[in-house]
Amino acid sequence: MKGIHKRILTGFLSIVVLLFFSGMVSLYELNHMSGDINAILAGGRQGITASESVLTSLREYDKVVVNYAIAGNVDYAAKCESTMQSVRARVADARSKGGKSLAQSYDSLSMVINQMDENVLSLRKTRYVELQWARDTLSFIRSSSFDGDEWYKTNFAPLYDEAMHRVMRVTSDAHNALTPRAESLSNNAYRAVTPVFISLLIMIVILLVFYFFIMLYIGRPVIQINKALDDTIRYKVPFVVKAECRDEVFGIKDKLEKLLNNTKSFR
Repeated sequence: MKGIHKRILTGFLSIVVLLFFSGMVSLYELNHMSGDINAILAGGRQGITASESVLTSLREYDKVVVNYAIAGNVDYAAKCESTMQSVRARVADARSKGGKSLAQSYDSLSMVINQMDENVLSLRKTRYVELQWARDTLSFIRSSSFDGDEWYKTNFAPLYDEAMHRVMRVTSDAHNALTPRAESLSNNAYRAVTPVFISLLIMIVILLVFYFFIMLYIGRPVIQINKALDDTIRYKVPFVVKAECRDEVFGIKDKLEKLLNNTKSFR
């Protein structure tokens, strides 16, 4: 294999290798970017799910405390402890999924929850709720020594609101922790596009080189050979090609000269 065939094949293989290399690099970067996007989406969904779980458990705990402290339903006394265990379990689960960046936020939330639990435990130990209604032989006699509504507003509601606020703060911190990874996606996008862009520029250069190569080695010699043949046939002038011919084109010119010389000799 030599001559024009070799040059064309070399140029074609160069383009194929370049496209393959740039495609593989872009594919790698796109896969990496896809993994980052999936991680961000999964982290966002996980953070929202964990926050919703904690918020739900806090609302359940609030309902139990309201029924116990304000409504005076002593059946909810035992539920206070079980519901608080559920709150702690969900906070621990959310903390394990949140990572080290959210540890401080969950520590603050746990402190508020512990204070809520301590206040409820103190109320249960005093047994004010159980003594709020004393049963006699005919009816319930209300005790005036304890006001459940006032206790709730003073000792529980502020902590409950603070806990809900801190849960929303944890959710906000979780989203802020994902922000640097989201910003890095723009860099990944540029890295994914850059090899293709560079390949396009190189391909344009290669195509321009091909154009000049074809015009220099094929186009101009063929035009000159055609003109020389036309002049020889029309005006009976010698077959002279003014362009420089190489490789297979030179072989064609040389064979045409021999053919024309043989034709003259036969005459």
